Amino acid sequence: MPEQRVYRKDGVEFARAVTFFDAIFAFAVTLLITTVDNFEPDAWSSPSAMWSANGSSLTAFAISFVVVVRFWRASHSAVAALTALNPRIIALNCLVMFGVVLIPFATEALGKLDLPLPVAVYAAVIAGTSLAHRYMEDQAYQAGLGTRAPTAAERRWKWIEGAVLPAVFLGSIPIAYLVAPNVAELSWLSLLVLIPVVERIRRRADVPTGSRTTGSDPDGGE
Repeated sequence: MPEQRVYRKDGVEFARAVTFFDAIFAFAVTLLITTVDNFEPDAWSSPSAMWSANGSSLTAFAISFVVVVRFWRASHSAVAALTALNPRIIALNCLVMFGVVLIPFATEALGKLDLPLPVAVYAAVIAGTSLAHRYMEDQAYQAGLGTRAPTAAERRWKWIEGAVLPAVFLGSIPIAYLVAPNVAELSWLSLLVLIPVVERIRRRADVPTGSRTTGSDPDGGE
């Protein structure tokens, strides 16, 4: 079996891959503002009319802006902590990028339609992208592309911390259908409490963050 190619950090192929990934994040963030597009005269007759016409879209834009930026920070930190890339890790990163470019599409539906399905699609996109990033990061270190292999405890806790965001977003889907879409969206605020709690439990377990070796999670932790 031929040896798999490895692109070292000081090489041009590594730099080209990182530039490509960063460009996709920048493109996705730019596209987000196009989801706020009600420019009918009546919608801009007063501040209250403007908010009534565009408020939900602006809220969805703000949520997605934060999400995409946190995904970018996680990707930047993870890739920067690697010593090399190989074709498989690049392909897994492209899978993450697939999820990132779907975010503007899901954001527009979320901001314009008060229905359960847009919430479900948005939640599935965010959860899937987050899990794809965590898997890519884990596989990069399993392939020996990091400065050192994470310990079993570090690897386990990275998966636990990385599962918080997907669990909350996927858990909001039944809430959207059984209760109401806006209640499902409010449930995402629980991340402001859950993420610090999980981090505190990990610190009490005396497990390092592994940031030198595994970067930060898609939920923004570093």
